[in-house]
Amino acid sequence: MKEKFNELINNANSKRYKTYYKLNQLPQITGLSIRMLKYKMIKIKEKYAGVTSLLDKDGKQWKIHYSIINEFMPINKRKNYTENNYDWQTFVSWNPFENYDKEYHQELIYQIKNEMPDKYIKYTIELDGRGFNHVHFITDGKLPEVKTIVENVIYKYFSWTEISFEATSITNKYNSVNYANKAPIITEII
Repeated sequence: MKEKFNELINNANSKRYKTYYKLNQLPQITGLSIRMLKYKMIKIKEKYAGVTSLLDKDGKQWKIHYSIINEFMPINKRKNYTENNYDWQTFVSWNPFENYDKEYHQELIYQIKNEMPDKYIKYTIELDGRGFNHVHFITDGKLPEVKTIVENVIYKYFSWTEISFEATSITNKYNSVNYANKAPIITEII
């Protein structure tokens, strides 16, 4: 039964983007030492045993798929944070149905930041397939508070029929940070 399940998982993952990391590359991403990462690897290799599309041993080196990097993130609060292991909580995106310049979107972000001055926001403004500017940002604010603040700011300027808006809790910090960095026109942490 386990072999059949692993085969199904490997087949499903065969179409995914193939970006792999080695264990010695993870300290820069996670902020953890190699020793701590090796301890985490003991549990992770049991969890992903047989799922070679996500975790595979290539000689003496592990090939770790980017989608499971979150498994290596620290559990406890860190003294030193990196962008990848910071305690990001909420992911927000909006895309107006008409095009607005990047300065317009920046002003909306600054208004949101003024409503939550004690929170960090990492935002990126990028072009969609139509060539229109849109925004993604991550923040350390909790979802209910952030969603209310963003809705209050956005709906001052747009009706709900003029913009696509989404706010969700972050479950995979590494992928969220990576997504926010994918193709920016402007990116900044405020």
